[in-house]
Amino acid sequence: MLAAVMSGFRWCMTQILLQKESYGLKNPLALMSYVTPVMALATGLLSLMFDPWLDFRRNDYFYDSWHVLRSSFLMLIGGSLAFFMVLTEYVLISATSAVTVTIAGVVKEAVTILVAVFYFHDQFTLLKGIGLLTIMIGVSLFNWYKYLKLKHAHPGENDKDAGLSNTNGAAKYVILDNMEDQDEGP
Repeated sequence: MLAAVMSGFRWCMTQILLQKESYGLKNPLALMSYVTPVMALATGLLSLMFDPWLDFRRNDYFYDSWHVLRSSFLMLIGGSLAFFMVLTEYVLISATSAVTVTIAGVVKEAVTILVAVFYFHDQFTLLKGIGLLTIMIGVSLFNWYKYLKLKHAHPGENDKDAGLSNTNGAAKYVILDNMEDQDEGP
């Protein structure tokens, strides 16, 4: 439960940093250059405290030079994939919202359940079925809400007088700077 709360907090703070003009972090790569060292330091300290480093010497993955090279190459591939995944999430947050990224994470969990059942032949229990059904209903309701909101905002495609034509597609999302301008008033 705490992990879910902290994940939501992380995405909301990321959205604020990416979408507020005054912070100067509208570029996801710029944000990553600031937060990545802090995250690496925190992860390294937690690893030093909790990981079994004494078992490292007896590990088969670092037994000889070939295994060290192969393991290092695999870690480099995994690290690159993680980097591009986080960059993609930051780009998605900068264009949409933290809620959209959270919904995408929920869909990823559903795919994980399906892969575990069909590929790894895990048992499909009642609890997994209820969880999958809840995910599908929740994502469907969210998409329906977004569809109705977008449809309500754009009642007619041929309505040129209302100024609803949008070429960049960014106006359909809530940007925090626009909300700040509205709060200040005249």
